[in-house]
Amino acid sequence: MKKITILLLLITTVFANDMELESAIFNTIIHELTSKKEPKVYIHTKVASLQNHPKKLQLLTSCNEADIVIVSNLKDIPQECAGKILFGTRYKHLKNSRVVGAFFWQKGRPNILFYKSRLQHYGIKLSEKFQKYIEND
Repeated sequence: MKKITILLLLITTVFANDMELESAIFNTIIHELTSKKEPKVYIHTKVASLQNHPKKLQLLTSCNEADIVIVSNLKDIPQECAGKILFGTRYKHLKNSRVVGAFFWQKGRPNILFYKSRLQHYGIKLSEKFQKYIEND
């Protein structure tokens, strides 16, 4: 019983650390994409790490005033999100030409990818530290 309790405690700790790491990565990306001190973010379908650890983000319940929209599911995106910067949480989201980039986990490692022409469409210039994540589409 003692071993099971310790194992559950370790799993909970590791999961919490992953959530905080994911949130920190999302926060960095969102600030980079918007260049605002406290960007307004609409999350279309749940992203637990952002909702539990938003840090310096203003989470909105609708797209109307959002600077950026985080998408976990590209279905049923509200009409008021048209023209907003879309950022995906899966590699497959990059198939949609409206999505400027994505942050996703692959083989237990975080991956970030942006498409150059999509960034240019929105007039987004990423700093030097993000240049290695930009690809031609």
